[in-house]
Amino acid sequence: MRAFVLSGGGNRGPLQVGALRVLMERGIMPDLIVGTSTGAINGASLAVSPTIKQTHEMERLWVRAGKRNLIYVGAATAFMRMVRGKDYIVNNRPLHDDIRHRVLPPDKQRFGSLKIPLYITIAHLMSHTLYVYGDDPDAFIADAVVASAAVPGWFSPTHHHGEVFVDGGVVSALPVEVALAKGATEIWALDIASVIDSAIPPSGVLMYQTYAIRPILYRNSLREAEIAANTPGVTLHHVPLYDFPNIQLGDFSKTHDMVESGIRVMENYLATPTPNQVQYPPRLPEAKLPAGPRGSKAFILKT
Repeated sequence: MRAFVLSGGGNRGPLQVGALRVLMERGIMPDLIVGTSTGAINGASLAVSPTIKQTHEMERLWVRAGKRNLIYVGAATAFMRMVRGKDYIVNNRPLHDDIRHRVLPPDKQRFGSLKIPLYITIAHLMSHTLYVYGDDPDAFIADAVVASAAVPGWFSPTHHHGEVFVDGGVVSALPVEVALAKGATEIWALDIASVIDSAIPPSGVLMYQTYAIRPILYRNSLREAEIAANTPGVTLHHVPLYDFPNIQLGDFSKTHDMVESGIRVMENYLATPTPNQVQYPPRLPEAKLPAGPRGSKAFILKT
């Protein structure tokens, strides 16, 4: 059973769209899809119609998302919401409405109506426990997608009986173990959760936060990939998509370029595949590390 596992990665989602297009052009079709955060958006769109044609529609959806400012809010509004103690900056209602009315056809609103199984993950904020949508056929897909994409502090979280649920990437940015649990024996993990080191420093509060916590969260993703790679009878294809590391959240101007990049990366991978090899993001060599503040010296951890 073949699974496509789609990681989170903000507005770098079009990278996955290009990679998916190449897979399907080569006849590599999914039997099930697992997605979190951005991967949940792409996964839901693909599960509606797992075809090459649909990947072109997905590209158009990303372009339209930029035009409609679905994940952007003005600086003044963001400031006022923080001052007032809101638990989010951007209300996810526009995203929810877009998914419900533009991504999902009227007859494909619930999990049970999809052509292939779709599993979407969210995270319980306090316990860091992963929760999975997809087994209840009556659950609404749009509800699951916006809950999965609720980056803490950015999108409004999901509240249920006093509990708070957020972006599934908080627990598992690349939910390979979910695919294993659902019986996958061939896993294509399209990974936009991590990026390579960049010479361009981050800018903005959210980008600084992302750079600070991403490596910690990403280690869990790599551990999941390692489990799959070492599971007898399972073939893992871990395909990182590293390009556009410094694109600002809300910037959709590079959508077509990202799709083309995803196409190139997947074509290169299929030319020389490396099954059951987890791809670790390269670190800057010690010789290229910048000088630290006066009195400090780089110490390279072995772990």
